[in-house]
Amino acid sequence: MGVVYKAEDTTLERTVALKFLAQHLLDDEEAKERFLREAKAAAALDHPNICTVYEIAEVDGKTFISMAFLKGETLEDRIAKGPLSLKDALDIARQASEGLQAAHGEGIFHRDIKPANIQISPEGRATVMDFGLARLTEASRLTKFDTAMGTVAYMSPEQAQGMEVDGRTDLWSLGCVLYEMVSGQRPFQGQYDQALLYEIVHQEPAALTGLRTGVPVELELLASKCLAKDRDDRYQSAKEIAVDLRTLAEKLKSGRSTILRTTNLTPAVPAAMTAAHTLNPAEALPSDAVVMKRSSKRALQATAAVLGIAFLGLLAVHFTESPPEQPTRRFSFDNSSLGVTPAISPDGMHIVYAIPGPSGGLWVQDLDQDEPRQLAGTTPARQPFWSPDSAFVAYATVGELRKISVQGGASGLVCPLPSPGFGGGSWSPDGESIVFSSGGISYKTASQGSSPERLLTASEVDEGAFNARDPSFVPGATDQVLLFTFGTGDGSPAMYVKNLDTGQTAALGPGRGPVYSAAAGHLIYETGNAASGLELWARPFSPETLQFNDTAFPLRQKARWPSVSDDGTLAYLDGLEAGGDAQTLVWRSRTGDLLEAVGQQQPNMTQLALSPDGQRVAVSSSESGNADIWVHDLTRSTKTRLTFEDQPEDTPAWSPSGREIAYHIEGPPDRIIRRAADGTGEPAVLVDAEFRLVRPDWSHDGHYLVYDEFDPSAEMHNDIRYIELGADGQAGDPVMFVSSPADEQSPTLSPDGRYLAYESDQSGRREIYVRPFPEGAGKWQVSVNGGTGPRWRSDDKELYYIEGTTLMAVSVSTESAFTVGQPTKLFQSADLNSVGGGGAPRYDVSADGQRFLTVASVLDDDEEETASPKIRLVQNWYEEFRDRNQ
Repeated sequence: MGVVYKAEDTTLERTVALKFLAQHLLDDEEAKERFLREAKAAAALDHPNICTVYEIAEVDGKTFISMAFLKGETLEDRIAKGPLSLKDALDIARQASEGLQAAHGEGIFHRDIKPANIQISPEGRATVMDFGLARLTEASRLTKFDTAMGTVAYMSPEQAQGMEVDGRTDLWSLGCVLYEMVSGQRPFQGQYDQALLYEIVHQEPAALTGLRTGVPVELELLASKCLAKDRDDRYQSAKEIAVDLRTLAEKLKSGRSTILRTTNLTPAVPAAMTAAHTLNPAEALPSDAVVMKRSSKRALQATAAVLGIAFLGLLAVHFTESPPEQPTRRFSFDNSSLGVTPAISPDGMHIVYAIPGPSGGLWVQDLDQDEPRQLAGTTPARQPFWSPDSAFVAYATVGELRKISVQGGASGLVCPLPSPGFGGGSWSPDGESIVFSSGGISYKTASQGSSPERLLTASEVDEGAFNARDPSFVPGATDQVLLFTFGTGDGSPAMYVKNLDTGQTAALGPGRGPVYSAAAGHLIYETGNAASGLELWARPFSPETLQFNDTAFPLRQKARWPSVSDDGTLAYLDGLEAGGDAQTLVWRSRTGDLLEAVGQQQPNMTQLALSPDGQRVAVSSSESGNADIWVHDLTRSTKTRLTFEDQPEDTPAWSPSGREIAYHIEGPPDRIIRRAADGTGEPAVLVDAEFRLVRPDWSHDGHYLVYDEFDPSAEMHNDIRYIELGADGQAGDPVMFVSSPADEQSPTLSPDGRYLAYESDQSGRREIYVRPFPEGAGKWQVSVNGGTGPRWRSDDKELYYIEGTTLMAVSVSTESAFTVGQPTKLFQSADLNSVGGGGAPRYDVSADGQRFLTVASVLDDDEEETASPKIRLVQNWYEEFRDRNQ
């Protein structure tokens, strides 16, 4: 339509915007005169949500408008980043409607309301721009089908049919804008102008409640009323819609908006559960959210919806309100598949849990069904959590945060994880955002998908705290209140709470993984540790004051991972013996026989690395709350913590002399560090990168360090690189060694330094390959049925790897040319079930290849497996504790 300049008004010394109109818009003298009349009328408008027009003038035959210079971004640019929060969408729509109300009161209609014509200031003020310009272009638009879709997409049916327009035309367009802010897409999706015009006149847009979780019914009805084909069925004034927008925003803030749910009137008790009492209809829990579908008659739709809300409201009162003292009921089902981090849905109808391993992923136990079901395509998955309407599950996978419908289907990307190490997540009560922990830092992202933004770090909350994890929103709170866990200076976890609206933060004391049971008004959390045993405790808590109201009391022993539904049903993992998370380093023979336990017990040990003399082993352990490097002395049975940084450290590798250890520390930037194995001196950076780089391995002559680095290209894979180390210990520039569209990782150099073994999924599954080093020409496949975690014997005569849970050995020769024999099975063990965080193997081999060091759960005298933990459910959990103080 022209060109806009940022300019200085030298008379009044202010910054203005000058819009010079394109000449073709002014060739029609009658249209030009009509435009000037309306533009002058718009210049008389004085409203905070309308861009002020200072002057309309013509210089050298060029017409321009001088108007207020507005900082910020257009709503079009804002929407391009992803759907807005419901709060922001309602606020922007309300401000725009109030601007339209002022204009319509003066008889001025905009005719071209669209995101590009709404400016958003850094403070959140919405300003409607370009009043009067639409009249200038109106006459020619419908005869030019090569105009931009962005204009036609917001036309009302009367505009599309060439009819006279009024203020209700602007309200239709505002409805299109509101729809796009909420869903991230336009209500009409035609690929060219004629198709768009047909949809506008004849078709209905998809229901907002079907496009986004957590959309209240009131918002669906409001948008539908704006987009009524017949103007008489729409809002009749901008004032009406402004009032409804303000009312709905207040209801959302207080939690009084309506999200329709059906009620399961005859739930079945799963056969896999054991119950002290049988459920009856009065104890039925609500199931999945109802998606409203439009009727062709708007009036009929509105009536049906209102009646539906009223009817379901009566059902909710009749079937879900509990008497003051409803008996406690308990259920359980076997966790034989070793599912971890169980989470109950807010509506109390589903349990989701993650199973590690290649056949794992997310599984859902519907509480009215006998058997669990797998959510296909979710392998691997970690720490799932629910959307507030129980329709979606979010979870972490390799490098990504994803979500999937509880009914299954394709999963969707929420955002990439900023760094390795996922520490849990939580969906906000309004459904708009997700807070999660990655690399010990809390991030916030839109639930519909957007780039994550750093929310807070441990040091911002409490000096000496580190490793933010276990975020959990408090349901039912007036403001957005977030619970989380941090590590502390003495290594024990502590709970904190933060009001995200006010910024108020409070320390809550020792404990981890807090969740709030709104039905009982209590915080439930874990205490203890793996060695002494984990317990669940509860304590009365006020989300308004961020303080406890009374003393804490124990709920369950040998239990962890609590979660609660909206109606007060508690779910947790039960049957965890003291030391259940504790692990021991053990030597096994080539046949898998247990030879001896060495070192000290320690929880969550991964990524073993034996020192060259075989007397020490470096591991990564989260004993202190953060992943750190520890060194176990196998002769004296002692352990020493080597690293103390806030960020997680992992994948240790010994120098050939045994005097230094190289390891990875999470960023950004990610770094590989070298430091003295006895902890003396200062650490030195060998490599740093913007993206993840892990699994270093030192050549036996000390001249090279190999590692794998994440490639953020469209292929999203790891490449293998190396650096050369000078005699002075200085590192050279990184050199690419293996790069392809496949994912290649876990590099390890042969003792003679001539060959490098690594993993690659180029065949469709992970196999072990060997290449000459450092030339890289040629390649041999070593494994035949899959393989991970390669290790060499010190004399270059054997190469080892893991196939599933089996340790395999392959005879090799590196003397003249590389040769490889047939893989043979050594032993199978649950110790080899996982390759640990970061992909490094949880085993190492003695110099002679006769003994293998693995990580095992703490064993009894007979090395018998303990019974699998159970997932427990307790309805009305608080009732058995109600009289505890009497």
